[in-house]
Amino acid sequence: MKNKRILVINLGWEQEPMLDKLALTGAKLYGIHYNENYYQKIKYHDILISDLRDLPKILRFAEKIKPDAVISDQCDYSYFAQALICDKYNLPGPRIQEAQIATNKYLQRLYSGKHDVPCPAFQLCFSVNDVHDFVKKHDLPVMVKAVDNRGSYGVNKVSRIEDIKEAYYDALINSHSRYVLVEKYISGTHLTVDGFCFSETGPTALAVASKTKLNVKDSIIDGEIIYPARISKEHYQKAEKLLEKTARAFGFKFGFLHGEFILDASGNLYLTEIANRGGGVYTSEVIVPNFTGYDILDTLINNVIGQSGKPWNPENNLKRPTALKFFSYDSAVEGIVKKINGIEIIEKEESVLRFKMLIKKGDIIKIITNGAERHGMIIYTTETTDKLIEQMNISLKNLEVEIEKD
Repeated sequence: MKNKRILVINLGWEQEPMLDKLALTGAKLYGIHYNENYYQKIKYHDILISDLRDLPKILRFAEKIKPDAVISDQCDYSYFAQALICDKYNLPGPRIQEAQIATNKYLQRLYSGKHDVPCPAFQLCFSVNDVHDFVKKHDLPVMVKAVDNRGSYGVNKVSRIEDIKEAYYDALINSHSRYVLVEKYISGTHLTVDGFCFSETGPTALAVASKTKLNVKDSIIDGEIIYPARISKEHYQKAEKLLEKTARAFGFKFGFLHGEFILDASGNLYLTEIANRGGGVYTSEVIVPNFTGYDILDTLINNVIGQSGKPWNPENNLKRPTALKFFSYDSAVEGIVKKINGIEIIEKEESVLRFKMLIKKGDIIKIITNGAERHGMIIYTTETTDKLIEQMNISLKNLEVEIEKD
């Protein structure tokens, strides 16, 4: 791998574990990032600062450096750019057809119908009236979504007729295609299933987590994600199989898998969406390796240069309890962050794998409207699931955040 030219798309804090591992390979690293605030603790031979959706500019950069490999993780925009370069220059990696499906909720539902993958009743809407017509058939509540964005942008749960119009326009302006999706709201346990497309075995589930939501935006934004999922063994295995079936149906053959499902009270599983890249906020790069005990990043890096990684053996899956907890300091009244104490104490704890405040002194706190606006996160691990949440919450008591209301 030494002296190979590897192009890395997106160099943010979520990609730091991958970037550190790439730096140790001796490869010549080239980067693309959306602003000047990129990870600078490793050496790059060249950097392009660009909107990650500016595909002509990204292609010109790729043509200039002629990479031997291209890699990205945890971001739909960088994933699509990676697929484009891999497709055009015949490099190992995802292809455009897969990227189109992986980044479009409507296409996922069309493919689900063709391949017997269960998903909520849905409709593509070209007007507010289309949403009203759907509600007449399926009743409230419904989910109104941007077809092709990320991080809960343009996603709203609608429980009242009078909220349909605002939800539709929010989805429309946040949808890059300008298409809006409405679907029946399914009540149940939200699950995340992480996996990987191995060259030997194809799509393979690695980890299943159950989720709770923050008490903001009608409780649709992730709050607490617990590995392993607190569900029965039968449902756990059913979720694993559905991820693998969905990935095969959608044609995914390379890289990470990150599926979102809902388990209802009757034991039915429904797909809400699946990504052909790692889950964000260190999910693929910290949580899955810690949970499984398997160096999945090493396999990804080997795969982008056309080599196989260490074989995956499900019998060696440690299933080490791990939690990702987001927190917020929401209020209907705006406030200014005056003080944050205790970060150093939490970061020194052995059970804390990652801790990050996403706000700082002087920031204005507003009501959270999407996942990117959450105020902080912690990744915690213990020997037993029973102690996981209790000990994590004890650790967070060391964090002191003072917000002065206007």
